[in-house]
Amino acid sequence: MKSIKLYGYSTSPFVRKTGCFLYYKGLDFTHVPVNPTDPASTIGFTNQTQVPVLQIGDEWRLESSHHAHWLDSEFPEKPLCPPEHKEKIEEIDAWVSDTFLASIFRFAIDGEMSLQFRFRAWRLAAILSAHTPLPERVRHQWPNALKAAPFIQEMGKNMNLSESFPDMQMRIAGELVAHIGDGPYLGGFDQPTMLDLAVFPQLVWGYMFGLEERISAAAHPVVKAWLRNVAKHLPDNPVLAADELQVETIAEGLA
Repeated sequence: MKSIKLYGYSTSPFVRKTGCFLYYKGLDFTHVPVNPTDPASTIGFTNQTQVPVLQIGDEWRLESSHHAHWLDSEFPEKPLCPPEHKEKIEEIDAWVSDTFLASIFRFAIDGEMSLQFRFRAWRLAAILSAHTPLPERVRHQWPNALKAAPFIQEMGKNMNLSESFPDMQMRIAGELVAHIGDGPYLGGFDQPTMLDLAVFPQLVWGYMFGLEERISAAAHPVVKAWLRNVAKHLPDNPVLAADELQVETIAEGLA
């Protein structure tokens, strides 16, 4: 079989998304951490700094949603986007990419430089540093680096920043519940698809790695049932972050 490599940061929701595609399909792959201060040392062959980069054999591609379709063409077993559901999956995936995943960065776009924000940023730097050691001064400045990151600021241009952060969270939670519908998986499908594997790791990783005290989304019974369904198809740590930094398990968060 062709070798598979996934290049990227475990702190990136898009990298975690592609990682879960690979885990769900049961493919043997190597996660190659990228140092944010020196991306060229690992992904210089792409002539850019975007992650994730998925490499299969001698070919590589960008864009996490495109990875799902590429993986299905190379490894048809356990399809991420079954052809008979392609139209509906692509419709919901647009919401996943443009709304749900983008909202993860809202805290860095207009959040105050509070102690809570700084703690979150420093914890993210520690998680990054576990794979690619960062100088102490870089870790210390990580809150400022997050706020100034061009790709994060670019996302802010497509958000309605007049909507409060709590209102945005409530709206997106309601939209997630609507997309789950009668379940058991997103879109009302009988098996997981790229949709479930894109959303699931984002809802559990903060709890697993000390960024949240609980899996907040699990407070809703529909979402909790869905999380339990998806968890059955993935390893105990499906988010690529270093095991030694894990503080809680998914099972504990969904008990």
